[in-house]
Amino acid sequence: MMRKKTEARRLNFVMAAGKLFMDHGFAAVTMESIALAAASSKATLYSYFSSKEALFEAYVVEAGKGLVERLLDAPTESQELVVILHRLGISYLELVTQPNIVALNRLIIGEAGRFPELVRLFYGLGPKKTLSHIGKVMSALMDRKLIHQSDVRTLSLHFKTLCEAGIVERVLWGLDPMPVEAAVLEASVAAATQVFIRLYANQ
Repeated sequence: MMRKKTEARRLNFVMAAGKLFMDHGFAAVTMESIALAAASSKATLYSYFSSKEALFEAYVVEAGKGLVERLLDAPTESQELVVILHRLGISYLELVTQPNIVALNRLIIGEAGRFPELVRLFYGLGPKKTLSHIGKVMSALMDRKLIHQSDVRTLSLHFKTLCEAGIVERVLWGLDPMPVEAAVLEASVAAATQVFIRLYANQ
């Protein structure tokens, strides 16, 4: 019971900090304002987190929890290449068009000049990890000889870029509403999968 209460309090701090970061930017938020938003004391907050950076790191992890890991669920031995790529593409787009992930990307773009260390932290926990997971799927497809042997990072970048074309930038800039309709995601992934198969599949 005590452990659950401790974890709940920790998560309360993380989510309070995340909302403040999204609403006001990283620079404007203080540990005092986070404690106040979490209806707690600054001393209690410091007993969980030593800095704003630590809270930001925890929020990035929380924002992508479960969604990043779903990328690895795409391949199974019984599935055809087109099915695996479709599942991978949908999982990727559902991740990067999540409102909290979009908000994080906007925050990072806005703070990049003042807080380059924040960018490195976010990249390592978010985009780099995502690309690595896509790469693991690509490696599995090469092992099964479903696609050509090629550089894993290049394959991963090409696939994710094909999937997000015409969607992610428009969402990031606020031109299209969130959440993105499932039919839009499906159509984008279907087109991306066709192109990727023409380029890389072992026919």
